[in-house]
Amino acid sequence: MLRYIWTTRWYCLCKAYVFQPAEMEGPMKLKMFGAALLAMMISGSAMGQNTAQHNQTPQGPAVTIPLSTGTAINASLFGTLDSEKNKPGDPVSAIVNESVVYQRSVLLPKGSRIEGHVVRTGGDGEVNSALFVEFDRVILKNGQEAVLNAGIQALAPGGAGPTIPSREKYEENRMAGLSMRPGPEVGAPETLVKPSTFTMPKRLAPDAAAQRIEGGLDRKGFFTPDSKGAFNEPNVKVFTPVSEGSHGTVLVGARQNVRLENGTHLLIVIQPPAPSSPDVR
Repeated sequence: MLRYIWTTRWYCLCKAYVFQPAEMEGPMKLKMFGAALLAMMISGSAMGQNTAQHNQTPQGPAVTIPLSTGTAINASLFGTLDSEKNKPGDPVSAIVNESVVYQRSVLLPKGSRIEGHVVRTGGDGEVNSALFVEFDRVILKNGQEAVLNAGIQALAPGGAGPTIPSREKYEENRMAGLSMRPGPEVGAPETLVKPSTFTMPKRLAPDAAAQRIEGGLDRKGFFTPDSKGAFNEPNVKVFTPVSEGSHGTVLVGARQNVRLENGTHLLIVIQPPAPSSPDVR
């Protein structure tokens, strides 16, 4: 529409200039053309500003989402994470794959985006590596934002197969006291919980990195709320404390780098509110 108006104005201007009376020659004719061109430019600029202002979408105020500590969110990684390539401050993003509902109220809609950043990377560069990430806000589908403090409690490659028939069946067996632990091919033995200030040692003994996988992954790629650890990733260990003052997740790799591909299944857990974010170093 704007292009059409500009084309019409330019045509009229040129027509007026060409078909001026013969007695209007030289400087007078040129002055009139210049004045008309200047007027058209000024009106066009004002129209562009009005159009831009009209197209701007007002951003809604920040909202509060009542997610209690320990709330689990099924999501998938957007982009990749690599301890060799990522630097402190690099953004980390995940898409919520399943709405978080409490008493028929949707607290966090499916499709919301959970944002965070890389805090630091580490490792000796020879045998092991580490990647410290944290999530600190969520952006709803309508553009509104909310502050949160969260880490990764469980993860699995995007193409990982299910370890349980369904979450409903898993919960039934759990309530009945029956164990449905994943087989040894999914992970190795006891979850280690480290404080958020966990520092990667220069050398990590093979048995020190042992971590048992808990919970399960269903056929839809959703974790049970109690899932912990790295499914189908025996070389990656997940350390996410939920104690007071803790924040983020440390991913420790038994190889030279920790890498999570785009679409990695994540179970993000809400941690206690942090008084302040850790320094990015």
